[in-house]
Amino acid sequence: IMYETILIISILVISVLFAAWVYSENKLEGKFSKTISTISFPFPLLALYAVFKLNINFGYILVALTVISLIIWLFSQRTKIEKLQKEARSFFLILLGITIFRSFIYEPFQIPTESMLPQIQVGDFLVVDKFSYGLKNPVGKSTFFEIRDPKKGEMVAFIPEHTICSSQISNAYPENNFDSAQKYLWERYRESCTPLGLTFVKRLIAKEGDEVIYRDKELIVNGQKLKREFLSSNEDEFLLRETYQGITYTVRLLENYRSQLIYGSERKWVVPKGYYFVVGDNRDNSADSRSWGFVPKQNIVGKPAFIWMHWECLTCLPSFSRNKFLK
Repeated sequence: IMYETILIISILVISVLFAAWVYSENKLEGKFSKTISTISFPFPLLALYAVFKLNINFGYILVALTVISLIIWLFSQRTKIEKLQKEARSFFLILLGITIFRSFIYEPFQIPTESMLPQIQVGDFLVVDKFSYGLKNPVGKSTFFEIRDPKKGEMVAFIPEHTICSSQISNAYPENNFDSAQKYLWERYRESCTPLGLTFVKRLIAKEGDEVIYRDKELIVNGQKLKREFLSSNEDEFLLRETYQGITYTVRLLENYRSQLIYGSERKWVVPKGYYFVVGDNRDNSADSRSWGFVPKQNIVGKPAFIWMHWECLTCLPSFSRNKFLK
């Protein structure tokens, strides 16, 4: 609620200040324009921060901003404010370029959970490569053309069905092969849904036709255990190096783990056609395909490429010490 309030207030303040700036330029010969511009400076940053914290689909926001800037540019042609004409045109061209770049090449995301520890931490800002798997529609799930499928072992960014308010459980379990525990978990996690869904990052473990078994904190895919090597441990956790399909990464297991996700001592899944099975690297503290079902192929957003910034809280200073490529 706090971040929604910040976003709404920021948008309202920006709108009022813009109207005041236009009035100052048009009626008062720009007497208060500089002051208004100074006052307005922090509000777009606050709105942007709220957007990231709410995990809102940034594609829709960019497209909306591009359209708004175009409308303002066209409106400015009917005024005598040369500064507005020049600035509106510049903003429109910049936003159009950003929209094209973000929609088809790279897109930033902010990580709000611990499910991919230790490699990705809360507050990390990722850049997702959207062109790795194909050219996608910037305001929908459709793909104009495909380049390749995601590989097993890769990190993937995607929109799980339970985060879309209009979605049904059958979209995540197309063969309706869910039990009462899985239905309970679906309904529990669906409480935080949004109209457009939320973007998650997990690791792709299995594709259509694959059999996945989760037994004693280990994943077994088509009868083969994922290869693990011990790295370190303390009183709270184990860190293991896991290698899968030629990709090596670190997974985290908790020492004194008491599951609230009701996986059971052993669970088995067969991935339906057109779906993927994904799991977080923080195995004992990740809600993933084990708890809310499979991910439809069309819900894949892209491949996380690198961390470009770490910004954990509103009062914290952004840091670039964690910048690195992801694997």
